[in-house]
Amino acid sequence: MQTLRINVAGLLKETTGGARDHSIGASALSVAAMVPDARPSGALTGTVRLLRSPRSIFARVRAGTEVILDCSRCLEDAVAGIEVEFDAEYFPSIDVVTGSALKVPDDDMAFVIDHNHELDLAEPIRQELVVAAPMHPLCSAECAGLCVSCGHNLNEGQCACSEEVTDGRLAQLRDLLGRNGSA
Repeated sequence: MQTLRINVAGLLKETTGGARDHSIGASALSVAAMVPDARPSGALTGTVRLLRSPRSIFARVRAGTEVILDCSRCLEDAVAGIEVEFDAEYFPSIDVVTGSALKVPDDDMAFVIDHNHELDLAEPIRQELVVAAPMHPLCSAECAGLCVSCGHNLNEGQCACSEEVTDGRLAQLRDLLGRNGSA
């Protein structure tokens, strides 16, 4: 299922204010290609409202999906739900009535409607998914992480390390705090 390309020829022929609502979707495999380091979990589903403006088509997108990322503490699977809501502006490259080429704005935030009068939502959705993906995904809020000494997953129980791992660079500070009775 891949419904991120929408033909807008009919909407381009309408006057300003014309609108269309569409369901959008992409397979789990497509979502995995959009979000770095993610594995497929669920399909992307959502809606888009397309509005005709005097010079472009304005797209208001709402979509969501689930991806599997590595937990930032224990490296086990962490399922993350990602919801995006954004607006994008699409400019026609060909006049729908005459077929003549149109000047497209040189703007990083603007997207182009291709010569077949189709707009592609894949790139703005990809950008929004990357921004919305968690920076430090967790498998659970109580995740204990890995032992810094042996690498044992502390969610599975205590490791066999007998002594507390200390940072030698802070030894003088520890000694200073110990002499003053603090700590």
